[in-house]
Amino acid sequence: MKRIYLSVALLLLSACNSTQNDLSSTLNGGGYLFRPEKLFTDAKEAVSDGYWDRPANLEGNHVIVVDTQLQQAKYYIGGRQVGLSDISSGKAGHGTPRGVFSIIDKDVDHVSASYGSIVDSAGNVLVESYTVGQPIPKGGHYEGSKMNFGMQITRSGIWMHEGIVTSAPESHGCIRLPRKMAKIFFENTPIGTKVIIK
Repeated sequence: MKRIYLSVALLLLSACNSTQNDLSSTLNGGGYLFRPEKLFTDAKEAVSDGYWDRPANLEGNHVIVVDTQLQQAKYYIGGRQVGLSDISSGKAGHGTPRGVFSIIDKDVDHVSASYGSIVDSAGNVLVESYTVGQPIPKGGHYEGSKMNFGMQITRSGIWMHEGIVTSAPESHGCIRLPRKMAKIFFENTPIGTKVIIK
């Protein structure tokens, strides 16, 4: 029994020691105890995990690293990790693009021009999941999905924004964050911030 406890203690110690807060180790794939193929939470169970710990005097370049395998976004300032958020990235057929991007626009009350629902004049939902270009039932009109605390990453319409987060790929390509973390990221991110998606 002592051997089991000792093994668990060593594993936890190893995890703590291997979690590095510098940007270079994350970009090189280091700093992880494991990299599972998928991390899933029940789709009905939204998560709000994340943290923000930025020292008052910390300065330097801002970088957001999005890991689509771990379904996490890490925030760095001056090479130091100051934030972490669970995410939901693009689902099959709507994958989130990978590469190096930058924040090209911000909109605190952004609304999707591509995805939403069709409602009637009384506000009743006629079509819950609607993609622009599909037929609109008579008496209905398009209402875009809310993408609050939106930060635009690509000209093709990929944004980082508030949304339902299950720690599984769920979106049409955008990167969803829980409300708390979306607000913090939005408030601390200047236009031009580098976004690395892997």
